[in-house]
Amino acid sequence: MDTRTLFKLALIAGAFGNSSALFAADSAKMVNGKSVFGEPAERSAYALIVDVKAANYANIKCGETITFVNGGKTFTWKFDVVNHQAVDIRKIAPADFTDKALIVYVERNEFERN
Repeated sequence: MDTRTLFKLALIAGAFGNSSALFAADSAKMVNGKSVFGEPAERSAYALIVDVKAANYANIKCGETITFVNGGKTFTWKFDVVNHQAVDIRKIAPADFTDKALIVYVERNEFERN
C-alpha cells in the first residue's frame, strides 16, 4: 500500500473514528514506524518491576512503565498501547529474553479522553 493510500485511509478513519487504518501492513507498527505497544524506556524508580518467572500477567494503566526481570536480564517498556489491547511481552522483549508468555493487560488511564 502506498503512502497516498494510507493517508487517505487515515483521513477516512479519522472521520469515522476507526484508528485501525493508521497501521501499516505489519500490525505491530504504525505508519510512522513506532510500535503500537509503546516504546523502550529507561529504568526508573517509578517503574513497576515484574519477574517473568513468577508472573503470568500484569495489569497496568496506559502510560505506565514496567521493568521486566528474567534471571540476570532486564528490559524496561513504557506501555502506550493503541486501543488498550493486551500485549504478550514476547512481542516487545529483546531477542532471547524469554520464551514464556506473559500478558500485560493495559487499561485506559484517568487522563485519557473517552
